[in-house]
Amino acid sequence: MADMVTTGSRGGGFLDFNYGRSFAGILKAVQAIVIFIAFLCITCSEWTHYSTYRYFEVVTIWFFIMVLVFYVIYLTRLHQKMTCIQWPLTEFLHYVVATVLILVASIIGATKAYGRTGLAAGVFFGFASAILYGVGAWQSYKMWRVPQPATVTV
Repeated sequence: MADMVTTGSRGGGFLDFNYGRSFAGILKAVQAIVIFIAFLCITCSEWTHYSTYRYFEVVTIWFFIMVLVFYVIYLTRLHQKMTCIQWPLTEFLHYVVATVLILVASIIGATKAYGRTGLAAGVFFGFASAILYGVGAWQSYKMWRVPQPATVTV
């Protein structure tokens, strides 16, 4: 039972702790934190009955959940077990859609946030999330399109 949780350096464990320390793992963690802050700012704001802010809430909580799902998939090495899915392409498409929808939600939210500090803060973190998701899109695009070096087994 104790062998199920090991570091990624031993190769055969259940969890890959090296992924959590990699650029991709840290980026996903920062994305999750920033987009959750954006969600909380909008949700805890005093004036959130506009459909604009409901859209912002739905988009931010959806992509918060999705980035956690991708983080767990890579942390538990499920992407190596489910080879029928091309993971870099799937992640790239996720990031592109997330970047566009979060950017749209933030722009629309910015037009209605005048004089409401909680909403303005949520929109700020929404823009920050859009930038972070754009970085993730670029990183996953490079993983998808740049050929990885072949490994040789002896």
